[in-house]
Amino acid sequence: MMDFAIEGQVKNKAIVRFFVENLIKELGMARLRKPAIVIKFMNKCDAFGLCDGQKNAYAEIHIAKKCPATGRKLGFIEMMQTLAHEMVHARQFIRGQLNNESGWAWKGRRADNFEYENQPWEKEAYRLEKTLFMDCFPHFAEFNN
Repeated sequence: MMDFAIEGQVKNKAIVRFFVENLIKELGMARLRKPAIVIKFMNKCDAFGLCDGQKNAYAEIHIAKKCPATGRKLGFIEMMQTLAHEMVHARQFIRGQLNNESGWAWKGRRADNFEYENQPWEKEAYRLEKTLFMDCFPHFAEFNN
């Protein structure tokens, strides 16, 4: 199983760990050994979630615990759905589909001029996040109350 670490305070860390293991399997990254993912739960973050990484090396995910715009505390389920979205980006970075070393590139082509909603990597992450969340999150019904 791919190495990963969870940093920062988050409730139900054991559930988060199980969820990440399920996401890694579902995203087809379970056989990868060398890359590592670091997931940081942060009080201050510029977005609900951010991801950076490098092909065959690492991915680092930041998950906000508070809404960047309002300061409202984010719910556990909101953070987990954001984590599912950012794990898609982690896979994109690790597999070399997404690169931001010298400007944004998607599958080897320059992609600096895309509007956010038209970025192919975001379209993929938004398309997959809810299905990944529903398929991989343990005991969804218990936490959805």
